[in-house]
Amino acid sequence: MLFEEKQSIKKPKFISHRGYTPVAPENSLISFEKAGKRGVWAIETDVHLTRDGRLVCCHDSSTERMFGDELIIEESDFDDLMKLRISRGSRVETYPSESLKMPEFGEYLDICAKYGAVPFIETKGAADVVDAVLRELKSRDIISDSVISSIEFEHIERARQLNEEIFVHHIFGSEALLPELSKMKNAGLSYDYTDLDEVPEGLIDRTHEAGVKVCLRAGDNIHTVLKMLEMGLDYIPTNTMYGIGI
Repeated sequence: MLFEEKQSIKKPKFISHRGYTPVAPENSLISFEKAGKRGVWAIETDVHLTRDGRLVCCHDSSTERMFGDELIIEESDFDDLMKLRISRGSRVETYPSESLKMPEFGEYLDICAKYGAVPFIETKGAADVVDAVLRELKSRDIISDSVISSIEFEHIERARQLNEEIFVHHIFGSEALLPELSKMKNAGLSYDYTDLDEVPEGLIDRTHEAGVKVCLRAGDNIHTVLKMLEMGLDYIPTNTMYGIGI
């Protein structure tokens, strides 16, 4: 369902990485809203499970880099995390305090739904975060319209064991994992090449022949995006581009 329409120059499948960060702090309610308003195909976030079993959006396992105070998310209760405010990031000083709290996962999903953006969810921490994410997606009946991604292959395997419908995406995967991803079906991966000229000849074709979707990082300027489209990539993570048409 996510790939019924192939991406093109008129409809690139941009994944707004941590929201639209040129104008708002990463993984903030504001950055998600800004991405949604720009008509991106998907909004990416990072999800952790708190000590008391709540899902929140933050890239790091610790709050120190973005919030100043140092709390380990998995070792902290939800109510304590909700007292923090983002203190770093694009134009942070221009936004009201309430918009700078750590987003609840449900709030992120609400924004994705509001703008028709695909939730592109990177799970972090222990593998039981995958269980909690799937429960929330199932409760909203949006499993077939969402993506679970992770650097941890264990998370990808867990997601597929629990649900056959969810699209799974392995971050910085290797060609050696193609047979496993192919067996999972409805799967994709990103290869860790920052220079498109270094991508081995035939790699994208071999990935597609295995029935696996593929992307590279990151489409942050028009020249790179055009090259990615020419290469036949299925979706494009970006920190800067946005919307339908370039």
